Amino acid sequence: MKKVSLIILAISALCGFISCSKSDGPGPDGGNNGNDRNYGIGAIFIKQGTEGITRLDMGTGVLSGVIGNWSNGSGWDISWDGTKGVKQVKAATFDTRYIIFNANNGSTIKEIFYEPNDNNGGLPHISPDGNLLALRPTLRDGLVILDMNGNVLHNISGYGSTHEFEYLDPIYWEPGGTILFKKDGGLWRTSADFNRATKVRDIPFDDWRGHATASPDGKKIVLPAGNHIWLMNADGSDFHQVSESNQREESPCFSPDSKYIAMKANSRAGAPGSGTTAFHLCAIPADGQVYKVGPGEDNRVIHPAVKGAPDSRGLGITIVGDFVWR
Repeated sequence: MKKVSLIILAISALCGFISCSKSDGPGPDGGNNGNDRNYGIGAIFIKQGTEGITRLDMGTGVLSGVIGNWSNGSGWDISWDGTKGVKQVKAATFDTRYIIFNANNGSTIKEIFYEPNDNNGGLPHISPDGNLLALRPTLRDGLVILDMNGNVLHNISGYGSTHEFEYLDPIYWEPGGTILFKKDGGLWRTSADFNRATKVRDIPFDDWRGHATASPDGKKIVLPAGNHIWLMNADGSDFHQVSESNQREESPCFSPDSKYIAMKANSRAGAPGSGTTAFHLCAIPADGQVYKVGPGEDNRVIHPAVKGAPDSRGLGITIVGDFVWR
């Protein structure tokens, strides 16, 4: 009998350990209550409107400043490994600086000078390997690829006889060094040498403006369309909706391990009397299932909040600008 009792106790202890282990990851059971906030790996970098860049540590919920406000340029990005960033600084003349900075403390690593054909250079995107900058098209420049010394490696007006890049057409790197963009109402990708482009698939939504983001593992693509978030395989197959609400979701971004999709959702009134509304951050598993993203509707949905800042509405941190998860 004693031996049987010991076995039962051992099994109970093991089950208790496994149950506790399940709460170590992100999600409602991952330490999201009170001041102990664990939302997964990496950090979410946020630029709130005209303000500077802040960093939300997803493992602790701690929010810290990275770059202070700057008024003469809005473009920015964070490298895929989360170690460095870039901010655009417009000059008074035909010149643009792209300042590469340390993503932990904001200190300047180097400055890249670029003389565009337009008044200012386009918004910068750091390549997955950290060695190139892709600039979104301006009025006179197409897709521009720079090295980290400011040398122009490619200046691409468009692809095919009928396609030309338009002002601020969205562009997004893929892990293999290709770039996603919109052409003729469909999603396309460049070749790694940027000499040609192929269609991924048609996107049958009038409100789709070309925004699409690739997962770091290269297996998935996510985009906002029809007021919600849609997921597909990298080859364009299995295109389907993964977010659901009575509002609008936008700006999807994968987690560094490709397991989650963060987005702006749950628009709510801003400060009393401001007459404005603001989106809030939330994240869903990137497993292809459909998730109700409203607060309290689905306990599998993560609503990251800042440590020490309780939110009685169950909403994540306010997002009134842009963000990336690195």
